[in-house]
Amino acid sequence: MRQQDRGRVSLAHLPLPLFTATMGLAGLALVWYRSQALWGWPGAVGDGIALLAAASFVAMALAYGLKGLLYPRAAWGEIAHPVLINFLPAVPISLVLLGGLSAGTEPLSTILWGSGAALQLIVVLAIVTSWTLRQMELASLNPVWYIPAVGNVVVPITAAQAGYPEIGWFFFSVGIFFWLILMTLIYYRLICAPNLPEFLLPTLFILLAAPAAAYLAWVALMDGGEPGIVGRLLYYKALFTFLLLLIRVPRLVRVPYYPSWWGYTFPLAAFSMASQHFTQAYFGPAASLAVMVLVAATTLVIGIVFVATVIKLGSGALLRPHG
Repeated sequence: MRQQDRGRVSLAHLPLPLFTATMGLAGLALVWYRSQALWGWPGAVGDGIALLAAASFVAMALAYGLKGLLYPRAAWGEIAHPVLINFLPAVPISLVLLGGLSAGTEPLSTILWGSGAALQLIVVLAIVTSWTLRQMELASLNPVWYIPAVGNVVVPITAAQAGYPEIGWFFFSVGIFFWLILMTLIYYRLICAPNLPEFLLPTLFILLAAPAAAYLAWVALMDGGEPGIVGRLLYYKALFTFLLLLIRVPRLVRVPYYPSWWGYTFPLAAFSMASQHFTQAYFGPAASLAVMVLVAATTLVIGIVFVATVIKLGSGALLRPHG
């Protein structure tokens, strides 16, 4: 880009991580649908959030597609970036979640989650191949690397419910395998390398997404029944991660807005859904009250992130050079 264009509002600067907005909104819609079934909360709220999720995906897909046509070097620069490439699975994950939200509206639901699953496989194969071909520096490791693994454990949730358990088991197996590897690598990086830069601090919440989504996938593959030993292991790992993250909240609330704020959203929604199911299976009304507070807090956080993003887009701040 020419020197005189630096700082100018341009679609060339539209950040790839904004695709995670659909993940967060779709996850929250699923939480509210579950809240309607469990506690009689208004279903219209879930419908409204689901429409926002669909609209955000269509808008982002059109805008980023236009960016690819007008500024191919900028778009390819993000996709080829060793860190930003890990946001690419947000596209198929969003399709899978939108397929879950449209369950019962065939063939739309199957087209959405089926295309998302196929694209997830392609993207993960490309990303894992890129990992093995590059000499990655330890400092480049961060929680964003979890997103491809999270995608693999989101697919089974919808696939199993749609009557395709073997597809679900395939993605679940791949997701668990890479989650365990990445968990080891990323915790090693967090312990032994310099601290994460400020703009990546919100992505610490992505550590919560993998065990929470894996719990939901396991339950779906078990036909929604009792979680059992494996379910307990996954849920309590998610709960411990959530408690670790709560300790960091005083630091995180001082982090100014970055697109990485969306890193808070889907993990909290996935943990809320996991908590709704787990407490219903093993605990009583007191635990349900705690989960209601969790759902309310999750809704508040996602609402704040959504409004902040709309304001930043409206002001052009997200369409100027960043990073």
